Amino acid sequence: MTRMAWLLFGWLSFSFALAAQTAAPSLVFDALHKQVVARVGQTNVVVSFMLTNVSTAPIVIRDVSLSCGCSAASMPAKPWTLKPGEHGQVTVTTDVRGKRGSLVKTAIVYASSGTRVLTYQVDIQEPTTPEERARNQSIAKADRLAVFRGECAKCHAEPAKGKLGKELFAVACGICHEAEHRASMVPDLKVLKKPTARDYWLQWIAHGKVDTLMPGFSQKAGGRLTEEQVRSLVKLLSRSSERAQ
Repeated sequence: MTRMAWLLFGWLSFSFALAAQTAAPSLVFDALHKQVVARVGQTNVVVSFMLTNVSTAPIVIRDVSLSCGCSAASMPAKPWTLKPGEHGQVTVTTDVRGKRGSLVKTAIVYASSGTRVLTYQVDIQEPTTPEERARNQSIAKADRLAVFRGECAKCHAEPAKGKLGKELFAVACGICHEAEHRASMVPDLKVLKKPTARDYWLQWIAHGKVDTLMPGFSQKAGGRLTEEQVRSLVKLLSRSSERAQ
């Protein structure tokens, strides 16, 4: 399908879904619009929408339609039935290879309770120059917490708001540890040669490490992550370490 055909399909789907969207939904989402940042070298971005059945009857999620062919949606089952009070996630993965600037995408959820239009924006980072990289490293060496303030916060703090698990890792950890041209002193988390039990990850994530560029990300240590966010990263990385052993 050509790009023009995809655009026409997306516009028509959005228009029909918007017209059918109910005013008082029985299916409540954590947000109808989300914004994520694609770091330099990242090939795919993941956006998750949490939905909850607040009605007194089961709701069947029949399908999720996307506005472009570069995205794919996933949910626990298809069709997926949510009992009263139950909640779960619809996840959308978007291929950002070869793209620049900001992308606005649409995901339309078709359910027995009605249709809901979700949107998300992907902001693609531009590569930093060697001069910018050197300046940023100098700032971080002088003050590890500087990454949470000023211009640095746009990449290292703001994208982490409201995210947990894999989504949080991508914007808070992967931006440095999985960057294509990461600094030599930044370890690759996939090939660590030290024990990586839960306490190991908790210490590094929450409190950072003195005499390195690694700041403490927990709010108690001056960072921006809540205790719930820190726990979600510890759980994710601990499980990854167990699978690698």
